[in-house]
Amino acid sequence: MFDKINVLLEPSALMPTRAHESDAGLDLYTPFFAMVPPHGRCVIDTGVHVGIPDGFVGKLESKSGLMRKAGITCRGTIDAGYTGTIQAVIFNHSDKAYTFNAGDKITQLVIYPIVTPTPVKVDYVKKTDRGDNGFGSTGQ
Repeated sequence: MFDKINVLLEPSALMPTRAHESDAGLDLYTPFFAMVPPHGRCVIDTGVHVGIPDGFVGKLESKSGLMRKAGITCRGTIDAGYTGTIQAVIFNHSDKAYTFNAGDKITQLVIYPIVTPTPVKVDYVKKTDRGDNGFGSTGQ
């Protein structure tokens, strides 16, 4: 494991932070004003570069407060090999435009360990009780 992550900031970017030491996510901020239209999306370039070690992935996860209060979500994947700026695609699921001011929290970066198995083509996969019963097959 590792206990530090290298962060390079563009001139207007803000350092990712944790509100509490035990929080899983690092809060990411917008360096500028941005507006997300109703039922629309926008891309916010945070100006933050991170050095994610091999064997890990960065996931952009929605801020629960923004989801609950305003219908704002964000998801994304930052692979270890990517060193460009983190650009967050922000979705607005509400009927009202949502504005962010420079310095507002927009999403959070969570670092997860990963496994990277090699796909192998086979003629069948193990049979299970569930089989190919998908969406809603187990009831409500």
